[in-house]
Amino acid sequence: MRILVVKLFPTSELFHALPAVHRLRRAYGAKIDWVVHEQGAEIVACFDDVNRVIVYPEDELKHANRRDFRKKLHQETYDLVVDLQGAMQSALVCKSARKSRGAEVLGPSFQTEGACFMYTATTGIRDRERHPVVECMDVLRYLDIQTYPIAFPLRFPMPFVAKSLPPSYVVCSLDGVRKKDRLEAAFWIETIQRLNHPIVLLGGRDSEELADEVEDSLLDLPIYNFVRQINLAEQGGVMQAAETVIACDAFSVHMAAYLRCPTIALFGSGKTTRMQPFDSLCSVIEGSEIEPKAIVAARDELKEQRGEVVSF
Repeated sequence: MRILVVKLFPTSELFHALPAVHRLRRAYGAKIDWVVHEQGAEIVACFDDVNRVIVYPEDELKHANRRDFRKKLHQETYDLVVDLQGAMQSALVCKSARKSRGAEVLGPSFQTEGACFMYTATTGIRDRERHPVVECMDVLRYLDIQTYPIAFPLRFPMPFVAKSLPPSYVVCSLDGVRKKDRLEAAFWIETIQRLNHPIVLLGGRDSEELADEVEDSLLDLPIYNFVRQINLAEQGGVMQAAETVIACDAFSVHMAAYLRCPTIALFGSGKTTRMQPFDSLCSVIEGSEIEPKAIVAARDELKEQRGEVVSF
């Protein structure tokens, strides 16, 4: 059996679909193809249950891009098509896919823009108070597939680095989706000093100056600055070997948490429980409570919890 999954964006929410996809593959012994936007392709390629990644082009209006995408999409015929995006864009991909006779096209309860008219059935009852992981698993309930145990099977490559990382280190992911979510250099400097542990700095272009300032201010401490030096998948490789990950953007928080790494999420105002990782070893610090001493306390508490989990 071959199943097509369509979950295009944003990158941080791709992880939410993993448990549903995992149970689908196990239930049917299926091969899974996944359609995703360009910026998430390297992440989906690291999902254990995915056989083939089909990249939806960033500029889909360009004729050559549409032609190449449709050619890749039509390489296989699908016995089941599952839309876990719920937008008209993803629903049109589902409609365009080649399907075997009688194949269902299933959409999520949170569908919008009239996407439901492209589906054989909309699974579940719309309830946006639920966690996105639970919403995605509506398709399992519709197909009478067991939803437990919940798993996030993913593995990321460790980047090649000229200088070997220490056996134990803490990751500080400096990115923030919004400007107000980004923390100042003084905050990170004090936090790292209090942690007194080897530190790996991660982030993208917007965090480059911040990382340089932090590194230059802490010359006496072991700092490994990987900002803009490794891609998103390699950042996952660094995280999966970390003692703790500290992050203030949803992507890094979810990636670290679903790798089962003790994670400290620093969320500004306006975040909801829907943004928090599902059933993971994660400590959430919000708003005015985001202080260096609170991070150190959270890290110590997570270390104790992890010890309790692995002890016999």
